[in-house]
Amino acid sequence: METAPLSSATTSPPIRATVFVGRWPAIPAEPGEVPPGTFSPTTATIISGATEAVLIDALHLKDEVQALGDLIERTGKRLTTIYITHDHADHYLGFGPLLERFPEARCVTLPSILNSMKETMEFQKQQWKMFFGDECVMHGPLPEPMVGNTLYVDGSPLNIIEVKQADIHPTSIVHVPEIDVVVAGDAIYNEIYPMLALSTLSEWQDWLETVKVVEELRPRMIVAGHRRPDGDDYAVEAMISQTRAYIQDFAAAYDIAKDVADLVTIMATKYPHHGNLWSLQVSAAFALERRSAASAAEQ
Repeated sequence: METAPLSSATTSPPIRATVFVGRWPAIPAEPGEVPPGTFSPTTATIISGATEAVLIDALHLKDEVQALGDLIERTGKRLTTIYITHDHADHYLGFGPLLERFPEARCVTLPSILNSMKETMEFQKQQWKMFFGDECVMHGPLPEPMVGNTLYVDGSPLNIIEVKQADIHPTSIVHVPEIDVVVAGDAIYNEIYPMLALSTLSEWQDWLETVKVVEELRPRMIVAGHRRPDGDDYAVEAMISQTRAYIQDFAAAYDIAKDVADLVTIMATKYPHHGNLWSLQVSAAFALERRSAASAAEQ
């Protein structure tokens, strides 16, 4: 775990972003499901002001949620809101225990994301139990539907932007204009193999549009949904360019790869310093399964 406060060289800003980064949890996959490996470290972001704090995403492993709660307590600020960027359990399961710990807070997400959660919850219960067993927070309550598109920390706006695509859709990012921060959810990855298993070739093009949306906000800090524990949240140009190039390169390799192993080799050779090979292996397997199904349907 790591915290990365945002501060000004001259004066302290009225609000700040503090990033919590998890560990590399092992995935004890059951035979015939997915390959064993590790899951990418997941981030959560505290936006805090003079008296208030908002948490963006809430993690999923019991020990990390406990440590995140400790960090929130140490800010000395009142947690008012937890916002969930998208419907993946590694980003939202922890909000239940956190609301028990901080009962004055509420958890919200966009109505479209809430609807997706309702549709996928039973499947994700089984999937996360298979992946992490008792290390994982149990599925519990659902967030409330958010009214409007802005949250506030001591009067400073946090703008919620629903974007067309990231690793899934519906999905969103959070722009904090006062400190030029974008909390990108799984729209941007930071030195981690992006998860392309859950989207299609056409949706990868939509994802590139989302990368452009983030770029045009001109942030000086991006919190990727997944990054190395020692990653740099200020490596904005590298994150944007690498996420964009990776999606483009994966799409090109998808067209020519002979099999899953070939696709993994092509991408691992192009991006040898990215972390979490498991994400690439799963993405390659799902992508080529879809390619085979499409080819069979044409015959």
